[in-house]
Amino acid sequence: MELIKLRGRTYYIPGATNVGVYRYRNGLCTLIDTGLHNTDGRKIIEVLENNNLKIKYIINTHSHPDHYGANNFIKEKCPGALVAASSKARLFIENSFLEQTMFYGASPMPGLSTRIIKAQDTAVDIEVAEGSTELDSKKFDIISLEGHSIGQIGVATEDNVLFCGDAFFSEDKMEKYPFPFLFDVGDHLKTLEFLLATNYDCYMISHCDGPLDNPKSLIQKNIDNVNNNLQLILDFLSQPLTREDLTELVIKKYDIPMNISQYFITISSVGAFLTYLLEKQLINMDIIDGKMYFYA
Repeated sequence: MELIKLRGRTYYIPGATNVGVYRYRNGLCTLIDTGLHNTDGRKIIEVLENNNLKIKYIINTHSHPDHYGANNFIKEKCPGALVAASSKARLFIENSFLEQTMFYGASPMPGLSTRIIKAQDTAVDIEVAEGSTELDSKKFDIISLEGHSIGQIGVATEDNVLFCGDAFFSEDKMEKYPFPFLFDVGDHLKTLEFLLATNYDCYMISHCDGPLDNPKSLIQKNIDNVNNNLQLILDFLSQPLTREDLTELVIKKYDIPMNISQYFITISSVGAFLTYLLEKQLINMDIIDGKMYFYA
């Protein structure tokens, strides 16, 4: 890991989850996300110490464990560090069992406690809302980027760099995961259309090999991917199917490797696509003989 400059006082540390860094003149810094686990936290601290930096704030873009899983380790090693998140994300970051509960719809079954779904609860010290937020006399623009996750935000620094969290995905990620995890398809599409109209000097998504100076074509490919999956589901629903039937077809279509966590991630995202199609009145739903069927 290394500290890579983007613009002005804005940097990032590359990793499985890229971590944003805003460097103050007094040797302190703000992080944007922290990664999945303590190993990530340890490496982040090591990189910052090598650059004579200490952590003052952490802003979490959203409440998935690969974005806040190292919070507690960093707070333990850096006493006084404060965590900021949106009010919606705060609920999940402070009560991580809610992520599993949301996927399962009840007390989570055994096997739904993997790292990718459940992290350690972390206290959030500062709630941030859409608009300008001042941390240590520097302004950060907080931007609502709902869709992938409840309460996801983007963070723009004074250097006109936007950290987008998982608002959109790299071509490599779309190739590896062609059926994306989304909580709200409608909000996700609104977020992508919004980002198409923005003009930041640099965009940083959480899972990519480097910064994006002109991401518009990639954002459009994300829109196309969602629309292709909507059409795929409509095609499947030429005959009545249950949500479980439809999930099976999606898994087989994309040859998605399965375990308990991945199954519930997939069926949850299938549900998000069904909700969108129902809201647009492109499909119907009926309950027949104790089963709920969807059909175009």
